[in-house]
Amino acid sequence: MVQENDTREQINSIDWTLIAHFTQESRQVNVRFRVLKKGTIRIVTERSSGRKHEISDCIIGDSSAIINLTLWNEDIDSVEPSRTYELLNGYINLFEECMILSRSQRGELAESSIPIIIVNEHIDMSRPFMGRPKRRKRPRSATGRTFQGAAGREARGYCSRKSF
Repeated sequence: MVQENDTREQINSIDWTLIAHFTQESRQVNVRFRVLKKGTIRIVTERSSGRKHEISDCIIGDSSAIINLTLWNEDIDSVEPSRTYELLNGYINLFEECMILSRSQRGELAESSIPIIIVNEHIDMSRPFMGRPKRRKRPRSATGRTFQGAAGREARGYCSRKSF
């Protein structure tokens, strides 16, 4: 009985992260979410050992946004649509420029006693480039000149190459 009270106090003292605050570098995130849709199960083979694993993708959300969650093996059976769960020690994977939430090896996935009723489906964090700020490889020239020093297209009165 004492151990149950200790674990409840630990769960209540956890800092929960909203899905909209995830970045590419997010590690050890604790998130409370609602499962919106559970995908079909597919079987993949590990290249190094040849072991087979079951994988399913789910769409989950909270009051801030939605994101894809990848479930492996025994986690697939423990998750059902329209229920609320808690993920402790999750992390963000990048696959084809999309952010995907996964459970780490030390992560825990459990059903939550606090339900999430309203889910914001308008912000999808799994869309490509959603979590990445726009960065240019090299800054644009402030004077609008080419490397040879001649006036560029904009300085001569024409539109730039990417302005339309």
